[in-house]
Amino acid sequence: MAQIRLLIADDRIVTRSGLVAMSREAPGLDVVGVAQDMAGVVTAVDCLDPDIVLLNLRKLSGDGLRRLAQLIGAHVSIIVLWCHDSAVTVQDALRAKVAGFMALEILQEEFAGVIALVDRGCAAYLFPRERIRDISDGCSTPVTSGAMSTLTSRESDVLHLLAGGMTNKQIGSALHIAENTVKKHVHRAMGKISASSRVEAALLVSRLGPLNVTAHGRAAAGQQKSDLSSTS
Repeated sequence: MAQIRLLIADDRIVTRSGLVAMSREAPGLDVVGVAQDMAGVVTAVDCLDPDIVLLNLRKLSGDGLRRLAQLIGAHVSIIVLWCHDSAVTVQDALRAKVAGFMALEILQEEFAGVIALVDRGCAAYLFPRERIRDISDGCSTPVTSGAMSTLTSRESDVLHLLAGGMTNKQIGSALHIAENTVKKHVHRAMGKISASSRVEAALLVSRLGPLNVTAHGRAAAGQQKSDLSSTS
């Protein structure tokens, strides 16, 4: 099986070394290089051809992240690593359409799993459960119960399953519909709630409270929302 090629970009040598060591201990991962600033990332991507960049540049702004994504996003997947002194936010990551966003404090337990998701073409946003409400409150376009009421029954089912972290294929299997049909429902539902991406749709839906998805796909209050949104 081919190794996933990683570029570690961190502006502090201690955490950079720790990320390199963690990556080398995980099966299936190959650290091909390191960088300590945005210019170094661009150069390394061009020279080393990584599959994924783990990006922990604390002073990088939201505008800087969007510029970086425009420069290298067509060639490599970007996972932003967030810590308490990071300038970039999850909203910045959503606007830049990067593949992943992970809080550094919980990185170790989910490290290899999230990287594998991103390598398969998914988006993975991982952060502490208690921050879900604050994060969704920061989204540029708040979703309301009125907006949700414009959804058809099937669009609502699909959107709630998406918010629970399911891929199109998994949603189709749960609802016994074709994957292409799921894509059409997702597209229409995102338009109705003004979501620019699947991950933003999941965060917007979370504003309405925890979701409990039944075997038939209908959502109801009462179950805690997952803190990992993964889409394909």
